[in-house]
Amino acid sequence: MPIRDFSITRDILRFEGSDPGAYWRRFAMLLTLAVTIATMGLLRDSGAVVIAAMLIAPLMTPILGIASSMVMGWLGRALWLALVVLFAAAVSVGVAWAIAWAIDAPRGVTLPVEVGSRTHPGAEDLLIALAAGVAGAYVQIQKSEISLLPGAAIGVSLVPPLAAAGLLLHFEEPRRALEAVLLFATNFGAIIFSACIVYIASSPSSFLLARGRRRMRFTMSATIATAFLVLVFLHLLTTTYYRYVETRTEAALAAQIRRWAGTVPVEVLRVEVHARDRVAEIWALVDLPSDAQYRIASAADLLPAALARIPFRSTVREVLGPEYSVVVRYQTRIAWQIDLADDTVEPAPVLLLREDE
Repeated sequence: MPIRDFSITRDILRFEGSDPGAYWRRFAMLLTLAVTIATMGLLRDSGAVVIAAMLIAPLMTPILGIASSMVMGWLGRALWLALVVLFAAAVSVGVAWAIAWAIDAPRGVTLPVEVGSRTHPGAEDLLIALAAGVAGAYVQIQKSEISLLPGAAIGVSLVPPLAAAGLLLHFEEPRRALEAVLLFATNFGAIIFSACIVYIASSPSSFLLARGRRRMRFTMSATIATAFLVLVFLHLLTTTYYRYVETRTEAALAAQIRRWAGTVPVEVLRVEVHARDRVAEIWALVDLPSDAQYRIASAADLLPAALARIPFRSTVREVLGPEYSVVVRYQTRIAWQIDLADDTVEPAPVLLLREDE
């Protein structure tokens, strides 16, 4: 951003144009549309619809305006824009909740994947937001690269986490709603931080930070933004660590269950480990021999005797340790293998269950 090109600086700082009222009315309309589209996309579990909401969401511009105001030392404007963005975020959560309430979205059922995916923010989300913030600021400076703007908008997830938070409040999941809000806060802080770096790097320091008062104001605002980002990062780092532990433990637990089953066909459908709560959940499917359909007995009596040689709890304790509680959910099915040459009926082999893993 050369010194002589003051129009770019003015466009970034005064993005509302000559009629701020008209801009903010358009902003409110686009934000409402984006939240509506994102909410319906999340409920329908449609990633394509959610992406459409990202493309029309107008939050990126005022957030970049906060960064540019900070660099120029205009703390009053930066604070006002920050309040506008936070108010818009709160309204977005409310709109998503209202939509879910109006259509009477069913509660107590499995959450859509698109909603659940925004309740586990990690350190990688911070890196994505930092990169997207750089891209957004770069596009603002280099108007010739305007074609990159849709990609930057998709990379930054601003409206979908807010819509997810509103839905989760309707589903009476306040803890997970807070995690979705944290994802928005991560993107909000990271965009401001990375955009400030781009604006400073693209302009001579003598132009941006020439005056002592401007330098002092920028230092103050940058310190606050950095402190906010550090707090968010520490929380995300903890979440990422637990996610890493859970993923490794789940893989080890699934492998241990297969070793315990041996030649008995046991299909591990799902394993979930919650490291914070010290709880593990296991879903499994156990094959019964063909003659089990003619016997009257409890499900436990029908299970192959080989599974009782080593207690299941001893098997999982080797992986999880004694401090965990384990929820086991298993189903049984009749399975056999027929030799079409002589019609011999044999137990179904284990290998067929594991070829696709």
